[in-house]
Amino acid sequence: MVKFLRDPAYTGGVSDPEASDIDRRAQDVIKFGKIKEVDYKRSPPAYRVELGDEDDEDNYILTDWLPATGGRAKGDRETHYLEVGEKVALLAEGGELSTAYVMPAGQYTEQEDEKETTDKAGVWRKVFKDHKGSISYDRETGEWAIEGIEDKGSITIRGAGCSIVMKDGTITLKAKNVVIEAEEKFESTASQSLHTGSSAFKTIGSTFLGLEDKNETPHDKVTTEAGPAKKTYAKVG
Repeated sequence: MVKFLRDPAYTGGVSDPEASDIDRRAQDVIKFGKIKEVDYKRSPPAYRVELGDEDDEDNYILTDWLPATGGRAKGDRETHYLEVGEKVALLAEGGELSTAYVMPAGQYTEQEDEKETTDKAGVWRKVFKDHKGSISYDRETGEWAIEGIEDKGSITIRGAGCSIVMKDGTITLKAKNVVIEAEEKFESTASQSLHTGSSAFKTIGSTFLGLEDKNETPHDKVTTEAGPAKKTYAKVG
């Protein structure tokens, strides 16, 4: 094999183009930069990543559109797009930036929107931008927590023909049947209770209302608009 070396005087100081290309590819296998542009409407969605300082023309690179990636992308799918300004790492097979794989590379800093979300191991916590909602799980205590925005938005749990919606200070539960199993006590502290359904409630257990004899000591006093109830009626559901 004959290898020809070129005169650096005519090649911009590069005497061995092949060696130079190999060196460039090796340096480009991993690159760090920031998301410059996003297009979530493309198929698949894509990013353009800037490498280096935009004011330094000799060392600045703006990639072509690179496809977005997800934690899961086959069968089970997970979507949480990166945003403009977010720090990323490019993994480029063979040093080809045109086919690079874009990965998040955020580092915790003292900036409010880049701080860590917890100081405890065993806690998984995701906080959304500007602290507008969070979800977390503490492995030690077994506690799940879902927090929304206090004065707007809603939290919805839906499945198996039922739904629970929390919105504007009201919890709306929809289901064909509702069963409450309390081993010791069920307590309501509401100032008003209104039942608008056409079907009667069914109580399983014992209910003590009113008195059978005036000498009995009441456990619970039943009062109506006309005064203390003298008789009560129960209907089997």
